[in-house]
Amino acid sequence: MIEELMREGQYRAALEKLNDLNDEQTRYLRLICLNAMGEYRQSMMEGANAKAMAKDTYYDVLVAYLEALKECEEYEKAIDILVEELGMPYIPYEYESLFNEVYDQILLEKQEMNAQLDRHQIFSVEELEKLLDRNDVNDDLLYMALDQLTQLNVRMLSPVLHRYLADESKPAFAKTLIMETLIQQQIDDEFEVHKNGHIYDFNPAISALVLERECYQGIGKHLIRVLEDDNPSLMNQCLDYLEYFLYATYPQEIYEDEYALYAAGIHYYVATMQNIEVSEEDLEVDYNVNMEMLAEVLLALKTIE
Repeated sequence: MIEELMREGQYRAALEKLNDLNDEQTRYLRLICLNAMGEYRQSMMEGANAKAMAKDTYYDVLVAYLEALKECEEYEKAIDILVEELGMPYIPYEYESLFNEVYDQILLEKQEMNAQLDRHQIFSVEELEKLLDRNDVNDDLLYMALDQLTQLNVRMLSPVLHRYLADESKPAFAKTLIMETLIQQQIDDEFEVHKNGHIYDFNPAISALVLERECYQGIGKHLIRVLEDDNPSLMNQCLDYLEYFLYATYPQEIYEDEYALYAAGIHYYVATMQNIEVSEEDLEVDYNVNMEMLAEVLLALKTIE
């Protein structure tokens, strides 16, 4: 009878019949009804008790309770619960996935609220650590976290940053942004960076920012020399791609005798992607390279697509 009323959307009528608060299922169904009716504050109050007493319905109660906390903007309390639950040695897979999604939603909503209040610190250090250790963070959340990282003393996050840079599965661009933050804060420490199948030793204190390296200017000069008069539009596209490539591959070294080779590779690759015909003979003459030499560079460009 009660479940039939709920299926029909008659939540208030169902709620009036859910009176046995000693029954675990009743406590859970009351949360469902209260949330459906928009009575989130009442749901939040009952949810704390239902969570404490739940056994078989524990995870379902927790989901309903978290919804009420989120709607009441009790973000810190919800985050504390999620951090605790996600730190447990075992969670049923379907709930672990759901809790991660809820965690991301709550952090985003918290960020929006903080933006309205003009607060600079969106995430706590503990929240940043958790985000950086996870493998399934959405891009918006990740890059908001990295933006806040620039405002913090990153020494507090040294262990998690070491883990992040050494994890091959983490996004290449995110790693580069972290490395630039470490450089800007003049962190004198040795990091191992795993990126694009390579391992690099990296000390921020003696490293240059991505676009302050000589290779950026050197490769760019070759592209400008060849393309500025003949095709300035393609030149700008190639320079944009050069920045993209250097951010994706940093801290890979490119030496002076390779500048023309990389410039030729970028010219050929970008033109081909834009369906612009390129004379291989002219390319070889303009950059003083041959197409056989370009093969390795073109492969490197394709691997970061």
